[in-house]
Amino acid sequence: MNTNEFVFPDFNHSIVNVAATLAQFLGKKPQHNVLPKLAERLKSDNKNVVYVVIDAMGDSILRKNLPADSCLRQNQIDNVTSVFPSTTAAATTSLISGLTPAEHGWFAWSVDFDGAVIELFRNRNYYTKELTTDPDFAHHQLPYERIFDDVKVDRAIYTCLPDNISSKIHSQNEIEFHTLGQMFRRLHQICQKPDKKFVYAYYSDLDATMHTYGTTARRSRNLLRKINRKVERLAKRNPETLFVITADHGQIDLNGFAFICHDAELQACLAHPVSLDPRGVNFKLKPGKDTAFRTAFKKYEADFALFTVDELIQKGVFCDFKMHPAYRKHLGDYIAIGKNTAKMMVFEVGDQYQNRKRCRIYHGMHTGLTADEMYVPLIVINGGK
Repeated sequence: MNTNEFVFPDFNHSIVNVAATLAQFLGKKPQHNVLPKLAERLKSDNKNVVYVVIDAMGDSILRKNLPADSCLRQNQIDNVTSVFPSTTAAATTSLISGLTPAEHGWFAWSVDFDGAVIELFRNRNYYTKELTTDPDFAHHQLPYERIFDDVKVDRAIYTCLPDNISSKIHSQNEIEFHTLGQMFRRLHQICQKPDKKFVYAYYSDLDATMHTYGTTARRSRNLLRKINRKVERLAKRNPETLFVITADHGQIDLNGFAFICHDAELQACLAHPVSLDPRGVNFKLKPGKDTAFRTAFKKYEADFALFTVDELIQKGVFCDFKMHPAYRKHLGDYIAIGKNTAKMMVFEVGDQYQNRKRCRIYHGMHTGLTADEMYVPLIVINGGK
């Protein structure tokens, strides 16, 4: 099995280590190695440190859409890996906890809980769309602490989040925004407050735009250029502020679909519905179905590499430390990972796949291990320049 095209997470040089470095800055003991380049930049006594995560703004996304002299590219100090699966639920959780997926358990968009596949961010069943009886099911099942919770330094902590995911329960200084312009206005307002601050901000719309139109479509490029301009203006208006900007993962332009939802031979082998994400797919088998499953999967081998979960754990794909003992069961028996052929697996068919002219169809995707999906930039900007 050729996996040379895959970029495996490097847990000495990843988004986990970005978070670990910021945890150390906030007076907490980092759970993983820090990044020397970032730690050095954080030594300066800035009034504000603003930590911004732009969903899906991978290194290749920057290079394909922005000129070399753009603010974001000029201030890129490093390139780090995402986690696997390279998807928002796993990666943003690592970015705010400083933990690997094997430690926090937020493995993907949809996780298998004994046959019930739950969307972690929505607390609902992926297939039936029924809400969980516990409105905070995911956090109760997979608890973790954020790097900016209960900090030991004399800094006010703020979060700046989209209003559709803002909780109002995790931080008394949680600020909402609805649009990109609002986010940057909120960040400027926070920076102008007199006290020393650490601010975490997250922006999701670039990911959504590239899912719908592709990574280099006009709308995607225009949005990224708008983000770049607003970052540059915010930085110039706020001296004594250090901006640390990164992403959770990148994206790859799709080149087709594998409709495993229609594959009766494969489905007959499964004990649970498939879960995780479309380019990092989990399979839990019925007893005695291993050989039949491998045979059924052969038709997908050109586009997906098949691993046992134990193989991936041994390779250190989820982390290079011991997995949380309660979390192994969520990963099933096998995981298929999308190759550079850029296909995605379809778990269930909706209107978006039936009529491309009328309905939304995915053009960009992530969750795999290709370079486009795995490498993200680390950008550091000194305000006032």
